[in-house]
Amino acid sequence: MQTITNSKLFSVAAVFVIAVIAITFLIIAKAFLIPLAWSLVIAMASFQMLTRIERKFHIKRLFSSLLYVAFVFLVIILLFYFFYREIASIIQGIPALSDNLALTIHNITNELEGYGLHIPMIDQTMIQSWIAGHADVITKALASFGKSIGNVFLIGVYLFFILYYRDNYLYFMKLREKTDDDFALAKKRSKETIGIITNFLYGLFVTTLMLAVMLYIVFLIIGLKYALFFAFLVALLTLLPYIGSPLGMAIVFVFASISNDGLMVPLLALAGIIISNAIKGNVIKPIVIGNKINLNAFMIFLSVITGGLIWGVSGMILFMPFAGIAKVLLEYNESTRPLTALFTILPKNALKPSVHSKTEEDQG
Repeated sequence: MQTITNSKLFSVAAVFVIAVIAITFLIIAKAFLIPLAWSLVIAMASFQMLTRIERKFHIKRLFSSLLYVAFVFLVIILLFYFFYREIASIIQGIPALSDNLALTIHNITNELEGYGLHIPMIDQTMIQSWIAGHADVITKALASFGKSIGNVFLIGVYLFFILYYRDNYLYFMKLREKTDDDFALAKKRSKETIGIITNFLYGLFVTTLMLAVMLYIVFLIIGLKYALFFAFLVALLTLLPYIGSPLGMAIVFVFASISNDGLMVPLLALAGIIISNAIKGNVIKPIVIGNKINLNAFMIFLSVITGGLIWGVSGMILFMPFAGIAKVLLEYNESTRPLTALFTILPKNALKPSVHSKTEEDQG
């Protein structure tokens, strides 16, 4: 008779308890863990590049780490400034947008009355007062940008120390592994994990930038106001799989409908977003990213939902490369390697019997 500790029920219960404790810790400590996770991801994507630069130009580790952190700070500050300036400009144009919204609602009401649908008229003053009353939502959003500067500072501090002491992890692996072969295997595993992160972030940057350029050209051609702002907004929202693209389309459609007469510009904007996303997903992404992460759609969706519930927007983005890292770590263990089938996209001949199996059947 099996003891309680050896039963499958106990194993399942232990895994469940550990998962609950881990998720609780991730939620409670997210103020500390989110900046640390971002700094780890950025640092891992930068290890190989900074090492090559240090060797080629004979730059000291301290100087290269400080320069790279300053560069990351500069990029983030420029993005904050760009979005702050564009949103402030949109807020200043709220009175004009309210007039266009009132005219649009009036035209729609007249059209519906022509089909026998009588809708109470909405006074323009009501629309203006509603928009003015909800303008503080945008103001609060801008204020939240300021609060997040603290997180950006933490990311910079963590990033510097991780970059500066990156050799300490290799020394840790050397002390942990008992033989040179085990140390070589651990280095290979670490290199592959860093490669996944590097490929993922590089692919995200290139595809997002190219999508923003395509959308900017489209929005300029159709005459959409604040074309650069909405091009970058929609491109950044696509970083959230399954959710970001429809959200970006809805924002652009509503703004274009309010700021333009008729539905030609909004419909052309939607068509431009759909076509640009199709080019990004079917042409640019396979070339730039390829199949190095190779997660199936369900695992991506699960990582996005789980990350969103635990860490919000940051979790939606970060949990995807984390899932790729988990897949790599599972592949290096014989007992957990079958679990990688749940993560990956199966090849066409995956379920066909191998040549060895066919030979054994013929001999039998």
